[in-house]
Amino acid sequence: MQKVFVDEMFSWVMQARNLLEDADIPCFIKNEFSGNVAGEVPFLETWPELWVHRDSDVNRAMDLLKPLRASRKADEKQLAVAEDWRCPGCGETNEGQFALCWSCGLVAEMAP
Repeated sequence: MQKVFVDEMFSWVMQARNLLEDADIPCFIKNEFSGNVAGEVPFLETWPELWVHRDSDVNRAMDLLKPLRASRKADEKQLAVAEDWRCPGCGETNEGQFALCWSCGLVAEMAP
């Protein structure tokens, strides 16, 4: 067994699992429910991981997951370059990757 994918977002790991299952590669998710212990153990140890059962499937799995990894990196890059914004409700500055004001809770898209 080998780990082929890990991400803090469970939805990305689920997409990876679906890709491998569609290609008839037996796999499983480790740490599927460990988010409940975040804070009690190092957070990186709680991230969901995708493992393949057969070592002979690792290379094929990695190839199948390349587009998903590229898509994930593109999402991260997009978040990283998002500009900070000032909340029209309370005037607080928020980092660009957030759509909700940390101070008053106003949703950026719903701002007057």
